[in-house]
Amino acid sequence: MGCGVSGVSIFPLTVLELFIPMENHYFHTKLVKMGKWKLYPGDCDIWFSDEGSNLFKKIFGIPKGLLLIYTLDDGFEHAYTPVLYFKSLYETIDAITKKNYKGLEKKLRVLYTLKKRVKKILPTINPNNLSVVSDKDLVKAYTKNRSLAHEITVFDQFGWLAEEYWTPLMENIITKKCGLEKGSAQYHKVIFALTKPEEISTTLEEKRAVLGEALKIKQGKVTLEKSSEKLSKDFGWMPVFVFGTPWGSDWYQKELETLLNKEQGALQIEFDELKNYSKSRNAEVRAIAKEYAISKQDLQIFIDFGLALDARNEAEYVVSLAGFYLMPLYQEISKRLKLPVDDLRKFYETDIVECLEGKASALDVLRAKENIVAFGYDETMTHIIRFSPTEARAFFQHMEKTVQNAQGQNEHKGVCASTGKATGIARIVHSPNENSKVLEGNILITHATTVDYLPAMKKAAAIITEVGGLTCHAAVVSREFKIPCVVALKNAMTNFKDGDKIEVDADKGLVRKIV
Repeated sequence: MGCGVSGVSIFPLTVLELFIPMENHYFHTKLVKMGKWKLYPGDCDIWFSDEGSNLFKKIFGIPKGLLLIYTLDDGFEHAYTPVLYFKSLYETIDAITKKNYKGLEKKLRVLYTLKKRVKKILPTINPNNLSVVSDKDLVKAYTKNRSLAHEITVFDQFGWLAEEYWTPLMENIITKKCGLEKGSAQYHKVIFALTKPEEISTTLEEKRAVLGEALKIKQGKVTLEKSSEKLSKDFGWMPVFVFGTPWGSDWYQKELETLLNKEQGALQIEFDELKNYSKSRNAEVRAIAKEYAISKQDLQIFIDFGLALDARNEAEYVVSLAGFYLMPLYQEISKRLKLPVDDLRKFYETDIVECLEGKASALDVLRAKENIVAFGYDETMTHIIRFSPTEARAFFQHMEKTVQNAQGQNEHKGVCASTGKATGIARIVHSPNENSKVLEGNILITHATTVDYLPAMKKAAAIITEVGGLTCHAAVVSREFKIPCVVALKNAMTNFKDGDKIEVDADKGLVRKIV
């Protein structure tokens, strides 16, 4: 399990040097702690794999593997990104775009091909009756699911790691060439419109489907029960991620009942807007580009950023789909290893395989974890090193002393991630297990969101997070839902309490309690 280094000095100096924090506070803010994400069994390996890093290298010319993750018993993920990776990533983007200013777009669009392939194959992997399959076939189904997820997750970090690369470029175009004041309403309108992906997202695809079913019910073409069952089958997997609960027909029945209270004409307008998403998006981009005389090459910067943003969020949905089809596999694995499913979350993917193959004892592996899991990459950046508990804890303690906590830098002002204003009751959500706290019209406040927060996000009048940027999940979904969102608001979860009446002015990044 260890990295092969023994003694008091656990890590070679060359490895530690890779993880020197950036001087720029932006990286401190964005990348140290990635949120309270409890992991399902083995899913820590989804995001990081030898095959994923090598696929990233094949597509972009550099390996992916320099992000180090710790999964602790407190449910926190701690991520540390070395300076060297940013340098390599930015040089790569420069090289691709300077050779062909549309070159990066071509590489990022590979995501859509991979996504279609994965979504087609995943439902076919699991055997019909898991209880009678051999350990060998169970391993085969499990590893195939993971391998498919790895294909997509190579795109996940590209967006949020490269956000700082694009941000100053876009800001310069909008302020210097378009003459708009940074942070103004028009500034936000332009940047959010130009970075909107051309293809409709999974989030909006689901919303369109729900509206379509509501219209069919109003028109007497289908029953509420049939529509609920269909939606659950087609989209119920979306909030699973690595530990969420699928949307069943009961969930969709309640959502449809709410929509059925609206006028048919209003529903039709919303549906048509999403039906014509790409056409409307392209028309808006052309109009803005014409109004401000934005050149094709300058426009490409926004398009590339939008594609990276889309890739980052669509990758999460594929992980959610993979997690959905893993749920019965995990149940069967837990039975065979005679361990609760929740205990399996501390296992690496390789641990699970070795235990099923009889090469390791599940109880011995569990005892050896000491409630900490950590892994990184070797100097090639393509091969995972799985640290022993002693090594992991030492590295964790070292990094916690030397790296700043990843929150926004300001307790009074965050970053506008989606425009608008809202007033409502604050609900502090520590994990997706608390999604039910959020009622219609509440203000959702959390550390960071992932797709398993969707049940709460759908009901929220506004969203506030302690970390994040323009590419984070909360930002993208809020813009898609057309609700205000403020990210990187330091200590938001402690400065506000459940039940506080608060006012959100996302345009200015301000959140205040109403006395």
